[in-house]
Amino acid sequence: MLYNYIKTAFRSIWKDKFFSVLNISGLAIGIACCMLIVTYVQYELSYDRHFPNHENIYRVVIEGSFNGRDFTGSQSPAPTGATFRDQIPGVEERLRLRNTGNWIVKYNDKVFNENRFVFADETFFEVFRVPLLKGVPGEVLTKKNHLAMSATTASKYFGDEDPIGKTVRLDNDSDWVVAGVYEDIPSNSHFRFNVILSFITRESDYNNQQWLNQNYDTYLVMQPNANVEQVQKQMNEIAIEKMGAEFKQYLDMTFEQFEAAGNRFHYFLQPIADIHLLSDGYGGFEPESDITYVYIFSAIAVFILVIACINFMNLSTARSANRAKEVGVRKVLGSVKGQLVTQFISESVLITFISGLIGLGLAVLLLPFFNNFAGREMSLDFVANLPLVFAGSVVVGFLAGLYPAFFLSAFSPVKVLKGNLSMGMKSGGLRKALVTFQFFISILLIIGTFSILNQLQYIQNKKLGFEKEKVLLVHNTYLLGDGVEAYKNELLANANVEAVSSTWYLPTSSNRSSTVFFPDGIIDQDRGQVSQNWYVDHNYQKVFGLELVKGRFFDRDIPTDSTAMVINEKAAEIYGIKDLENAVIGDFNDDGSALDRYKVIGIVKDFHFESLKTEIGPLVMRLNGQNGYLGVRLNAGNFQQVISDARSAWDQMATDQPFEYSFLDDRFGNMYETESRLGDIFTSFAVLAVLIACLGLFGLAAFTAQQKTKEVGIRKVLGATLPQLMYLMSKEVTVLILISFVVASAVGWYGVDLWMQSFAYRPPISVSVFLLAGACALVIALLTMSYQSIKVATGNPVRALRNE
Repeated sequence: MLYNYIKTAFRSIWKDKFFSVLNISGLAIGIACCMLIVTYVQYELSYDRHFPNHENIYRVVIEGSFNGRDFTGSQSPAPTGATFRDQIPGVEERLRLRNTGNWIVKYNDKVFNENRFVFADETFFEVFRVPLLKGVPGEVLTKKNHLAMSATTASKYFGDEDPIGKTVRLDNDSDWVVAGVYEDIPSNSHFRFNVILSFITRESDYNNQQWLNQNYDTYLVMQPNANVEQVQKQMNEIAIEKMGAEFKQYLDMTFEQFEAAGNRFHYFLQPIADIHLLSDGYGGFEPESDITYVYIFSAIAVFILVIACINFMNLSTARSANRAKEVGVRKVLGSVKGQLVTQFISESVLITFISGLIGLGLAVLLLPFFNNFAGREMSLDFVANLPLVFAGSVVVGFLAGLYPAFFLSAFSPVKVLKGNLSMGMKSGGLRKALVTFQFFISILLIIGTFSILNQLQYIQNKKLGFEKEKVLLVHNTYLLGDGVEAYKNELLANANVEAVSSTWYLPTSSNRSSTVFFPDGIIDQDRGQVSQNWYVDHNYQKVFGLELVKGRFFDRDIPTDSTAMVINEKAAEIYGIKDLENAVIGDFNDDGSALDRYKVIGIVKDFHFESLKTEIGPLVMRLNGQNGYLGVRLNAGNFQQVISDARSAWDQMATDQPFEYSFLDDRFGNMYETESRLGDIFTSFAVLAVLIACLGLFGLAAFTAQQKTKEVGIRKVLGATLPQLMYLMSKEVTVLILISFVVASAVGWYGVDLWMQSFAYRPPISVSVFLLAGACALVIALLTMSYQSIKVATGNPVRALRNE
């Protein structure tokens, strides 16, 4: 019996190739999209779960408020980990990490600029249990100037040699011994270090006991039965005690006075599995994502699969007229309703299974391209997913074929064989509802796509307060040592170079440093504020195009500028500076015993030095030409010639050191890489969703044209024109799309507004975006139907009247 069902199903599929191809291709594309998105969602949810004992590892995070400004962050004081471990029974172990940026690594004649370096406590391999390929876990990071490398990094430097005991030179400054080699950290981790340096090497930092310095990412391993809420309570009790003593020492205030002024802070523990998706801007070693995007893409996967299933139901019920006589003959010959239902559901499952196999194959083929789009390293195994495809085919095929099966099996054999199908063709209302829902989803996705692209365009075109174009950045200029000034002069000799500036701090992603400053140079706990603390040189304003609103910038010819500051408008506002005549700001000296007083000589217009998701904060600039980046302001000349000259001069002055550069506008774009990738992915799946909907619409148009052939013939004989006939064929779909547009606009407005709230700076929601989305959907639908409409409308009316 089962063989007969399958054999009949194949015959039915083969007999009506056009509708079968539409059904299978629509489902296959939908399943492929769904599997790609599910793979992406699974990957996002898998972050850090590969670490053994991950459920007991937590990151220490702080949130609070100081003089009216809220703050959050993943960095904590140096002594927190050891203190919490020693004084709280539920804490088993601690680990501190400190990011160190890029390093120049040299081994024999091999020199590379490496990133993803970190200083780590000796407990790193005990806490995260990253498999060590070479070295002893408890000993790798216990000695000064010892390090561990990832397997890939070690292979790059040592090839087939045994790295253990080999010496590499870092930043042309110090020699380090390779004490361990570990497996590459998986890409679905919130850190992916290439080299781990023994923290004990930096002895002063390692033994630092200050609680008001927040510079270290601290992790705690909880005992399996520990009460996390109780541990957090004890953490804060300890922190209040320790910080209270330093408040008294440095600010001459008790912790009670600190709180009475409206200030607060609170430490809490964040499970490491939550870091990637639930960090809410706490910061970290790798770019974070957002759980919202997981929800969005999960919804898109469901929507696309639903659209594909709707196509199947629509086309199956639309084809019912062509199979009505088959049902009638089967019933006359003794088939019961259950047999007919089984027959049609088996056909549905078979089509779904074929579609599933094709869809899985498509997903596997497209995954490398999707990985490039999403910036991920995901995998999808064809054989391993076959059981999922089979199970999914049974479920989806059953559900999608349920209505057509009962619908077809309910035909009256007598009326069907007499040619009266009116009793059977009651599915028009359902088909209209399903088509409306399809285009509701499609328009919603188009609205989402246009809104994301609109926000990205706003970011790119917004006046940022600095000039990001035509600025070349030369990296790691500290490698030039005393030759920095000579290198600057070489660059300035080029007619295409306007100005050059040395600094570690850029108005895009780069080094950041915060300090508490006091207006009027007086310690006053009610007026102290945390501000960005940047060191720049005399040419910084010119190179990066900052606009002065008051005073002046640093001047090389004025020696007293070494004790001067330039601040932004936000800093002037919070420090109460309205004129510069007596404007002074204080900062603690190196040992924290007193305030150093700085004269404010200029105020620059606020500029966006962080993502547009964050409001502009206070910024203080002081004079100190630190050699990290060299910003080079170019004119409209030959950029490539400048780069070539810069490289040549570098090779002469920094022998055997890698030359690296970037452009400021590219770094600015990288700040919004997540949103840009989101836009690309959203656009791709929106297009595919519309394509799947249009495949179904094309099939329905073909069916409608088939049903209206005789009516069109009569109308043509009576003088109907081509536009009138096309209007007749398309007016119903137009109404359905208009209904879809109204509902999708209401839902889309709410969703877009919710998403855009994550940006502190955003354009108003544009009505034109919604109108454009609706217009696109309508035009695409009409174009999809136009072929069938024109084909019928231009046909021979005599043939049409002979139809049936």
